[in-house]
This record gives sequence, structure tokens and C-alpha cells, in this order.
Amino acid sequence: LLTTSSNSKLPFQHHHFVHNKMNHLVALVTADFPYATETLCLFMAIQGAMTVRKGANSKKSMNWFHAFLKSTLTAYSGAAFTNMFMGRPTAMFSNDIFFGACVIGFVIVNYLPMDIGYHFFNTFLGEALYTVFSQVFRMGGVTGFSDAAYAAFKDTPSVWYPTPIFGPILFPVALGNMGGFFMKGFDAYLEKGMPWLFQQALASATFYHFYAHDAEGYVGQTVRGVVKPLGIAFMTLMGADEKEREDDVLFAKVIVGIFMLVMAVVRMPQFLGPSYSPFTALGGMMNSKKSKKVNVAPKSRKNKAKKQ
Repeated sequence: LLTTSSNSKLPFQHHHFVHNKMNHLVALVTADFPYATETLCLFMAIQGAMTVRKGANSKKSMNWFHAFLKSTLTAYSGAAFTNMFMGRPTAMFSNDIFFGACVIGFVIVNYLPMDIGYHFFNTFLGEALYTVFSQVFRMGGVTGFSDAAYAAFKDTPSVWYPTPIFGPILFPVALGNMGGFFMKGFDAYLEKGMPWLFQQALASATFYHFYAHDAEGYVGQTVRGVVKPLGIAFMTLMGADEKEREDDVLFAKVIVGIFMLVMAVVRMPQFLGPSYSPFTALGGMMNSKKSKKVNVAPKSRKNKAKKQ
């Protein structure tokens, strides 16, 4: 997507798209801006440090090393462990920017004079900044890890479908939820139902995989047949040229990025809050419609006899 100052790229930055003439929103959600790797990694680390500082370390009573590792794993558990499932090196060891960002983010949140870093990122503006950029990081993780799994499995699909289905979807889902499993434990993380990060990654990875990768299967062909005419019009509106308008991978990344970005902002405490989910809301609407259709039980014969 870009060349950074250190020529280092995030795991999802393997396509060399340059969208200088396109809408700034496209540049944001596809991480197509200068120093994107450094920016996204730093704000991801800041979000992890703020989560710990506002939670387990709200009184600053934790040992600094305990707080640092907890902040690091809160932000980067997925980057630290998920690649091991595919026999690939973890980004925390292979890319210096990741761990370096954790150190800088932790210092900014906890050790600047007068605690200015913590106080700034505790404001609406500060929270909005790390919410937006950390979500762009996650979006790249969803699409990048789906790409990686598809590349690994595309030559060995099942006999029932020409494209591997579950690997390119579940690999990014695992990435986005490793922190919850690691920090809370299996039962505690899942006891209240499907966590939002599961819902978000599952929906995003499923759409992205079928739209971007499933060239031969009927699901991908059907989805593109329905969505692509609208997608071409949308990408034209975003300033795409003729080649970019026809790029299924680019369009899927833009749509997934916009969806995830909107959800991150909407779920901020200042708006609908972290308990909001469009999927559970839709399920609630369906349940309410079903409940309205239930007929009221007929009155008993005894009550009719009394009236007579």
C-alpha cells in the first residue's frame, strides 16, 4: 500500500495500490498515507495502554513491567500469537515497529510530565484519534490475514467447493479475538454470547473473502453480481479511475474498512456505547416482530360460563 520511512510494512500491506487521486476516506481505510505503518502501530499501542490505564491500572498501583506487558498484549495479542497457527513468524518479533510502538505508546500514556499523555487521550478528541487509527489497523488485519490464508489454501480446496471457505474467514477472526481469550480466558470471554470483535471480524472477513477471492464459486459470483454495479458507481464517486473501479479486492477493502470504521465511532461511549451491535439489534427487531404475531390465548370456558 505504501512505502514508509523504514521500508517496513504491516502484514496486510502487500498490494502496491496508490490512490492519490481518490477520496481521503479511501486513503484512510486502505492505509494509503505517509508513515501509515508507524501511525497505526503507535495508536494501536496507545489504545492498549489506555485500556489498562483506565481499567486494571487506574490507580497506577501495578508494577511498571506488569503494566507494560499487559498493555502490549491488550493491543497486540493477535499479532503476537495468531501467525503461529500458520507456521509463520510473529510480527512482534519480525517487525521492529510493532514492539517499538508498544514502548513509545506505553511511555506516552503513563510517563509524560504532568500525565499529559493520559489526560489528552482521555478526552473525546484523544479517544477518537486512537479509536479511528487502531480500527484501521484491525481492518488491515482482517483483510491481510484473509489474503494470507487464501494464498496458503487456494490450491487445496475441498471437493465440495472450488474455493477454500473457512480458513480465510476463521484466520482473521482468530486474529481479532486472541486478546480476549488471552486476557479473560475462554469461558469468561464467551459467557455472555458472541463478543463484538467476533461479530465484526466474522461479518467483515466473510464478505471480504467471498467478494475478493471466490472467483469460481457460486457464492462469490452471486455476491459480485448483485453488489458490483453499485460498487462501480460508489468507487467512481470516490474518485477511482477505470482500473480501480473494476478492482474487486480494492472495493472489498474499502467497504470493509468503512463498515469497521463507522462501527468503531458509533460504539464509542459518547454515542451508542460499546454494547451496541447492529447484528444483535437486527436480531432484537426480528424477535419483537415474532412476539407480536403470537396470538393471545383464548379465554377459558370457566370465564365464559361466569359471564353467561
